[in-house]
Amino acid sequence: MWLFADYLPEVAELDRKTMPSLTQLSSWLGGTTRVQVLPVARDTCDWMLLSFWGHPERVVDESARNATSGFARMPPAVVDRAVTEIRRDLLDGTWDARHGSLRRLVEYDAGLRLLTNTPA
Repeated sequence: MWLFADYLPEVAELDRKTMPSLTQLSSWLGGTTRVQVLPVARDTCDWMLLSFWGHPERVVDESARNATSGFARMPPAVVDRAVTEIRRDLLDGTWDARHGSLRRLVEYDAGLRLLTNTPA
């Protein structure tokens, strides 16, 4: 997702360090594990961090930002840097030049997955 690639790679890095991979989860569960992509709807009522994919303005909205664990786990200096960069890129059109096509989508694969398991 653009947020992690362009502005907040620290969240993705922390997740890689603290979250087990899908392969590891599947091995722990045993049996047969099915992984489904769950696209995130543009108008999702849950403002989880992945729902910001089509709403970059939420990053500069302190109340929206503070409601996500992704930002809550980051040092204030990292958050301030990301907010400053996104605010700048929204104002000068850089964000829309890079990612504006996302604004026309109804849903997006932001990385959310559903695992279902059938025991052996």
